[in-house]
Amino acid sequence: MVRAMVLMIVAASLAACVSILPEKKAPEALYRFGPMESMHALDASIVIREPEASRLVGGRAIAAEDRDGALRLVKGVEWTDSATRMMQVALLDTLGGSDAGIAVASDTGAPTDYELAWRISDFTLSGTTARCRIEATLLEGRSRKVLAQTNVSTTAIALDSGNAARAKALTDAGRACVSDVAAFVAEKSVVAKPAS
Repeated sequence: MVRAMVLMIVAASLAACVSILPEKKAPEALYRFGPMESMHALDASIVIREPEASRLVGGRAIAAEDRDGALRLVKGVEWTDSATRMMQVALLDTLGGSDAGIAVASDTGAPTDYELAWRISDFTLSGTTARCRIEATLLEGRSRKVLAQTNVSTTAIALDSGNAARAKALTDAGRACVSDVAAFVAEKSVVAKPAS
């Protein structure tokens, strides 16, 4: 009897603790890159890895830099998926193929002619300016020898200072970055023609 009474008191205490914990607020709006048009034809096969990024810029949160250089989360808006996954999918959408040319995600495990390793170094807001900066490295598929590297940087300006407009501008900057990386991949990943 005493044991049952003690268990009821402990359970009631735990229930009281749970109810005073702050609940996570649902975002007012979720943003995504959306499907991108196939804009660059490939001659070779390439694995597109998910880009590396810090958890702050590569996750679902959207960050803004204040006047003092501190990064703060933008309230009320988030990505529908991690920013790194959205960029990977957008790049796969953008790269089309002809004959042997195809872009595949790294989780397929398929052997390919090339591999893209990339890193997002900035994907933040500063006032009404959205910024995206990516370093992309093209590797030979089998040996993983570095063949080419580029740094891509884009910006977009929000139509107003509201969080929704700023998130839309960050989407535009991200899509422009992905498009520039796709152009780099299409230019550099060419299958060598046999000498005749």
